[in-house]
Amino acid sequence: MLKIVRYSIAAMMVGMGAASAQTQPIDIPASAYGPAWTGFYVGAAFGVEAMVDRLNTSAAGTSLSVDGLGGQGVLGSIYGGVDYQFIPQALIGALAELSYGGLDSTVSAQVPGAGATLTSHPDLSWALLVRAGVLPTPSTLLYGIGGYAGQSLHTTATAFGGGGSAFFDSRDTFNGWTVGAGIETRLGAGWTTKVEYRYSQFEQKTLPGTALSLWPSIHTARLGLTYRFGAPGGASTQAAEMASERRVNWTGFYLGGAGGAGALSNNVNASFGGASASANTGGQGLLGSVFAGADYQFADRALVGVMGDLTWAGLQSTTTTAAGNAGATVNSRQNMSWSVLARLGFLPTPSTLLYAAGGYTGTTFTTTVSAAAGGAFASMSQDNTLSGWTIGPGVEIRIADGWSTRVEYRYTQFEQVSANGATFQPSDQTIRAGLSYRFGGGY
Repeated sequence: MLKIVRYSIAAMMVGMGAASAQTQPIDIPASAYGPAWTGFYVGAAFGVEAMVDRLNTSAAGTSLSVDGLGGQGVLGSIYGGVDYQFIPQALIGALAELSYGGLDSTVSAQVPGAGATLTSHPDLSWALLVRAGVLPTPSTLLYGIGGYAGQSLHTTATAFGGGGSAFFDSRDTFNGWTVGAGIETRLGAGWTTKVEYRYSQFEQKTLPGTALSLWPSIHTARLGLTYRFGAPGGASTQAAEMASERRVNWTGFYLGGAGGAGALSNNVNASFGGASASANTGGQGLLGSVFAGADYQFADRALVGVMGDLTWAGLQSTTTTAAGNAGATVNSRQNMSWSVLARLGFLPTPSTLLYAAGGYTGTTFTTTVSAAAGGAFASMSQDNTLSGWTIGPGVEIRIADGWSTRVEYRYTQFEQVSANGATFQPSDQTIRAGLSYRFGGGY
């Protein structure tokens, strides 16, 4: 009888152990499924940049002051660095980067008998950076970045007036600092992708042999692809990584708020009484936004959705020109804007969403122009509602049940407007970090 009892107890323990093995999740070590963030990496990025350049000059009877000479274009960069993951949820690192940009900004003014034109072209740039980040999931890194930045600036200018003329062509190096933030996420087999925004402020410098003083700053947004040496990869690792994260239901409605920064570029032309001015003006500032939307996850790794937002930005620029007894001032300021967007997303892991968004946008814009020539004076201030389109990529990460954080870049182009001898066509580039709560979706 005692043997039967012992055998029964043993059988019950074996059965309980088997049931526990079937119902409890397997504890997979982080090293078995997460990317090894410690190590060296190389990569390349493609993106966009916007310059806001303050300048002052006086030559050949013409003076020019621009609180925001603007311009925008594309850039490409290569980089390499090293990270050290000192705890499972955090790392520090350093990297070096070389970039080349393709933007030009031009401002010109003419009155009878005098005029000036200036073009500024930032091309080659370089940076030595440090970064620190946290890992909300083993596959996704949120990081801040900053350090030294250098910029080569090619400047040409012509001016004439009072029977004389002047010309110069100068290439100068500006030193400064850069700071920003980004999200990097694992794609598999050692590869990662990142979305990164940076703001760079350079020194103020008077160009040698001229009366031209420049003080440039540059906003950049990059989408990068990185290969990390020594990181675990392959289909089995990626499958284990997917299995290690709890499944997330992205279907549902959400509400959120965001903050960020932006750069405004505005192509302005104005003429009055024989005086004319044209400029690629620029402005920069902070922004705040509220947004709402809905997503439908139609597959394990894909979703579609719609969203709308309201944004309040403080972006403005001012251009002042003077020659003899004539001059002109143009001020541009962006106010509230709104957007209705569609988005399409891919889920490299259950809690990380890579997406592209685009659609309609509108904004209210205030433009003020004043001009004087030959003893006559005129001014105009006008509020306009402009329509346009907006597009950009983003990364969103689920950080708790229902809660997610995102980083999103947008490029926006508005329509051209003409009024009282002036035409302008604004565009902007913005970066925003947001926090949202999703109703109905969850782990």
